[in-house]
Amino acid sequence: MKNTRHYFQLKGKNAEKIVHDLAEKTFLIDWCFPNPKLHNGKELCDLLVVFDNIAIIWQIKDLKLDKNGKYKKAEVDKNLRQLSGATRQMFDLKSKIELSNARRSKQVFDPSLATEVFLVSVLLGEGENYYSALEKINGHDVHVFTREFTEIALNELDTISDFCAYLRAKEQFFKGKHKSIIVTGGEQEILAIYLREGRSFRQYEKADNIFLDGTLWEGLIKEPRFIKKKVADKVSYGWDSIINRAHMGPSQYELVARELARPNRFERRYLSKVFMEAQLMAHKDNKGDLFRRMMVADGVTYCFLFADDFEEPRIKRQAILAAICYLARGKFPQNCKVIGIATEKKIRRISSYDFVLIDKPDWTKDDQRRIEQLQKETGMFVNLVVGKTHEDEYP
Repeated sequence: MKNTRHYFQLKGKNAEKIVHDLAEKTFLIDWCFPNPKLHNGKELCDLLVVFDNIAIIWQIKDLKLDKNGKYKKAEVDKNLRQLSGATRQMFDLKSKIELSNARRSKQVFDPSLATEVFLVSVLLGEGENYYSALEKINGHDVHVFTREFTEIALNELDTISDFCAYLRAKEQFFKGKHKSIIVTGGEQEILAIYLREGRSFRQYEKADNIFLDGTLWEGLIKEPRFIKKKVADKVSYGWDSIINRAHMGPSQYELVARELARPNRFERRYLSKVFMEAQLMAHKDNKGDLFRRMMVADGVTYCFLFADDFEEPRIKRQAILAAICYLARGKFPQNCKVIGIATEKKIRRISSYDFVLIDKPDWTKDDQRRIEQLQKETGMFVNLVVGKTHEDEYP
């Protein structure tokens, strides 16, 4: 919604500024590499997003309209060819590609790590609605975004998880057995049915002919449940702030930041609520110097530690956090990953953060003996109280 500070508009911004906004808001700067270069100094593409095993190649073109008020086909095709060429350089020729951004030192792209690749052609010319939302070139799918849809997509799908989930589903949707898909009103109509149907296109899988009449998106954003969701999501940006905190630490914290960034917007909302509620309880608690909370999610256990460090150095807080995470790995064996976040017990204007990541697929008898001994020595989580909560994406 345009009344939130997280919403941005592309009107009047040039291609370089758009790249900046993409990096800052949606994918976070650590995994965005503007204008990556080949070994000969030539530019590969306008933006390369590399997150874990995902690569998203962006080519952005600010097109002029011809005398008929249309984009020149040659210019549109040029953008597609540039994306195809970038893909060839990266994965067929395996050319040396240098990556850099404001947070990381220079590094070389490793094509063997990217098992999923998306191509996005952004056409920023004013005046024409370009309705071919998915093109093919040299066997590659290319997502074609207009100026308007770029703005919508990067505000509604503003995590790496949400954005890529939509691109995957859209590619499968267009590969269906439909005889025709006619869209009036731009790709936001396609996004509208995706969001309405629980982030899928299942309802349309068996349809022979699909016609989207240009009213779906405007209808969706006026629905009370959608408006309530946007309000509920505001708290989730607190989790984005924690991700950025992790980036400020030593280089090994990039691994932690990556794990923190995996959840989608709905999951970040829930994580942020749990963390903030625990932080408020810790602030009000006067029984000791430590306050702990655990949260068990699918595949990951989160440990939150709130500890005042006025008399003790930070290294002690870090050691306690590491011990808690180790205990959590043994207490909840279904999750191999444990993420720990520590900050001050009392809420302050300026605070410090520590992070721990445990990724331990194997849990041995020695590990079990160690945590049992640790519990005897510290008394931590001996009488663990487990509670359950529920959150709906659409309140």
